[in-house]
Amino acid sequence: MVNSHCWVNHFQAFVLIIFTFVISAQSDVPRPRGVSLSKASLYSPTKDFTCFDGTVTIPFNYVNDDYCDCFDGSDEPGTSACLNGVFHCTNAGHRPENIPSSRVNDGVCDCCDGTDEYAEPETCKNTCEEMGREARAEAQRLADLHKAGNHLRLELIEKGNKKRNEMAEQLSQLEKDKTEAIKIKEEKESLKNELEVKENEVLQVYRDAEEKERKRKAEEEKEALIKEGTEYFSMFDSNDDNVLTVDEVKGVNAFDKNKDGEVDQEEIQYFLGNNESVDKETFLSTTWPMLKPFAMSEQGVFQQGEENEEVDDHDADEVTRDLETDEGDNEEENAEDDLPQDVDQEVEPESSRIYDDETQKIVDEASEARRQWTDAERAVREIESNIRNFQQNLEKDYGPQQEYATLDGQCLEYEDKEYVYKLCLFQKVTQKSKNGGAEVGLGNWGEWAGEDNKKYSVMKYTNGIACWNGPNRMTTVNIHCGLETKVLSVSEPYRCEYNIELATPAACDESNVSQQPSHDEL
Repeated sequence: MVNSHCWVNHFQAFVLIIFTFVISAQSDVPRPRGVSLSKASLYSPTKDFTCFDGTVTIPFNYVNDDYCDCFDGSDEPGTSACLNGVFHCTNAGHRPENIPSSRVNDGVCDCCDGTDEYAEPETCKNTCEEMGREARAEAQRLADLHKAGNHLRLELIEKGNKKRNEMAEQLSQLEKDKTEAIKIKEEKESLKNELEVKENEVLQVYRDAEEKERKRKAEEEKEALIKEGTEYFSMFDSNDDNVLTVDEVKGVNAFDKNKDGEVDQEEIQYFLGNNESVDKETFLSTTWPMLKPFAMSEQGVFQQGEENEEVDDHDADEVTRDLETDEGDNEEENAEDDLPQDVDQEVEPESSRIYDDETQKIVDEASEARRQWTDAERAVREIESNIRNFQQNLEKDYGPQQEYATLDGQCLEYEDKEYVYKLCLFQKVTQKSKNGGAEVGLGNWGEWAGEDNKKYSVMKYTNGIACWNGPNRMTTVNIHCGLETKVLSVSEPYRCEYNIELATPAACDESNVSQQPSHDEL
């Protein structure tokens, strides 16, 4: 790379280097243009220059010769020859600054002292003193703000640690309460089970008596239905051969379902199925349950409404169920006996029945035992819920010294022309239109998201309500020092992504603020 140089260029570069050192003479340590004081020792004019990456060593007069010899651009800090080089602005009176060396002599004043545009010095005016005064005034303002806010922050820290200790104590007490509540629940359950066994024994006498009475009535109803069906069969069986034929059916008005004056094939099939005749036994078990409502109607027993002259098939189904055998009833009743006593059944509730005094006493005791067990079980669930809440709060990160702990749950509102925004710290962010409507979730508490050592400068609230054909809403909260906790502004820089600027004394850490801007050199 060295052999490719033009000697004319190097001579010109030597002149530039001399000029550079003259310009930099304002500092005690001479160094090439664009080099910071901290790196001045790496640029010694008494020896060859080695690129910072160690790949190439060149004569010192190649430095700032407007030709890029080093791959890392370190040989051209004061020119724009290397795209990856770095130019250092001394900016005496203000903050020093590093800019890409590609910006050198580009006609734009990047350094407040104008040193990046040395080819035409008149292009840039030195504004460092003015900018320095403004920066120092702002730094002083921030320092004063943090100093005043830090007193409030210390109070928040004290309250936050007190709150955390109280939560830990309450959690410990809840754990003890849970143990005691579980013990009480188990005792109540044991008593309940014991009394329910007694209750079931004394009530079984009533159930048996009721079942016996039910069966008696069912048998009487069954006999009455069979007797009634037999009488009608005899009326319909005109030739007394104990068989009811299609011809005999056609002459009976009761088989005329639609009351059109004749018994058609569809009606015959409805009552007789695909049979040409039915015997007495089949009539009583199958045909009569369907026919009975129509026969009763024919005799004036069932009064039909004017708007519904046809007998509902539901009535026939009811009669069919009345003629079912006792075996099905017995199986159903046995199944009911196995049900818990507090399950609603189709029979009369036991609590509304009238018992003898001794039985009623046992029923009342069992009912009270069930109530007490239910209350004990509810108490355990409530304690467990409170334990989960305290555990979640104790696991939350309230800052390195618990300074944000007392802000948990505090809700702050901010209004613009269209919406009312509500930030509930460590919980959620919502938006509501001033024209009405429901609140829209803009995110739920997620995590601290500040970069590097500024973790607690940014909050993230995620998984809000989904936008129409878009992602779930989310909110970033940028935190600043302030003498009171309030929302400064709300914006939506991107669709469904919101920014909130929040001021709070909890962010006023005096140790992180310097009253004067830092300087690399004077």
